[in-house]
Amino acid sequence: MEEIRKIVHERTLDIAIENTLPFIEAILSRYGNKVVGIFMYGSKLSAVTATATSFPDFFVITDGYRGVFKHISHWALSYFLPPHIYHLRLDEQLRCKYNLVSIKRFHRECSGRAKDIYILGRFGKRVALIYAKDVQARRKLTDCCFSAMSNVVPWTLRGMQKPFSEKDFTLSCLNLSYAGETRVETGSKVPKLFKSEKAFYLDVYPAFLKRHPKAQKMAQLTADGSYRPSGGRFVRWLRRIRFRWFLRRSRIRGILRWPKFLVTVDEWVDIILSKIERTKGIKLDVTDRQRKHPLIFAWPHFFRLLRSGAIKSARKAPEEESVENKPK
Repeated sequence: MEEIRKIVHERTLDIAIENTLPFIEAILSRYGNKVVGIFMYGSKLSAVTATATSFPDFFVITDGYRGVFKHISHWALSYFLPPHIYHLRLDEQLRCKYNLVSIKRFHRECSGRAKDIYILGRFGKRVALIYAKDVQARRKLTDCCFSAMSNVVPWTLRGMQKPFSEKDFTLSCLNLSYAGETRVETGSKVPKLFKSEKAFYLDVYPAFLKRHPKAQKMAQLTADGSYRPSGGRFVRWLRRIRFRWFLRRSRIRGILRWPKFLVTVDEWVDIILSKIERTKGIKLDVTDRQRKHPLIFAWPHFFRLLRSGAIKSARKAPEEESVENKPK
């Protein structure tokens, strides 16, 4: 397992990412020495996943919540359904989104005690630590990345019901966050994510499959080099029930976060409307009343999006070839 930890640490600290300094400076100016570390994640990490409309995504880890928030409502909400989400606009071209969470809660959500998939799933993918307060903080934060990837493994195995290859397992690990969230997306991004960091993911997740103590109990290597779920029918059924409940709870908790975004995210309604139009081609005509009180008056639009499939979760990881062989 230490060899896997080393691979994760090295890739997390591989931070040849341009144009992040203005955002780092702005975040440090806002929160000062409360910041323990800043991660970059999402589509801008790779030219494979980035699009013309992409902007940077960050996770800001603080040493706690005391002295962090200017608004008491943000402080009061910080202990429920973390993290908080903020948008930061430096000028017309430079803008980003960042999540803010305390180091204590971050450590928990990267562990086997994670309440839902929100943080665990994101850090089960490649991220980059672009700022750390000191050497001790850097080590602790990269250990959290290793922990997240390690704990994605048993959750994914609980959902594997048929024989699978190492690649199938890796794709399913990457899809876990998409299966556990209801979001406005063009679909699962797993094929592009896999392509962008293929060597890294194939170094990590198949190695976990061979060496993770829980993986050795939940999957059995077959003669042809593939794997099959181990245990009796009742044991596999219990795993599947636990897996489905975890994903359902994650989706419920994800939806419950939406009202909080109205408090913490400036222009949240406009951001969501723009994303729906950009990714789904659906333009919603929202009245002033619906824009001001979306949780009360905008439900007809929400149900329309549900019916059209614009808001959903990706229950199954698509094949890599579904993107690579797609006609251009």
